[in-house]
Amino acid sequence: MIKVPNITAVSDLESAGKRIYNRIHLILEEDVDLSAGEPEVTVSDVARTMGALKLKEGAAIAHFDFAKFTAAATSQGSNGDVTTEVTNALTGTLAGDRIEIDNFIENYHGKAFYIVVSDRINGKQYIYGRPRCPYYFTDHDKKKNSDNSSCDVTFSSPFPFQPLEYLGSVEAAPAA
Repeated sequence: MIKVPNITAVSDLESAGKRIYNRIHLILEEDVDLSAGEPEVTVSDVARTMGALKLKEGAAIAHFDFAKFTAAATSQGSNGDVTTEVTNALTGTLAGDRIEIDNFIENYHGKAFYIVVSDRINGKQYIYGRPRCPYYFTDHDKKKNSDNSSCDVTFSSPFPFQPLEYLGSVEAAPAA
């Protein structure tokens, strides 16, 4: 299978829009090793954090550079007769018409991911998803016309969990 690609930013010539991007990091759920236990999650009145996810040997963390300043995150929920229905979503635009985008679309629809977003103002990282409760690549909307060439990608989660500050590193996979 094709590995999750790194998708870098492209020039305005390729995207025909403002090129102020935000990097997200994608960690495939199947690449996470929970055999020694789950990372510590702290949810209190003063902190909402999660420790580092341990990756399996040979696993890597991919990144996408979105063509917009921030990834758009939404959370909607409603209380039913017995349970609460929740839909959390994280969406962003990948600029250009490229092989890496096509390969991601073809090979990763329905796959589970943990997504880390860096706050460009305060430098903190936030993770979307928790152990055993990931986000799924659910939707894409690819455009190639006279106005732009881009692809909107959406990751969704049916779990009620909100983002946590991520205390792990996404710069490189840990040494095996």
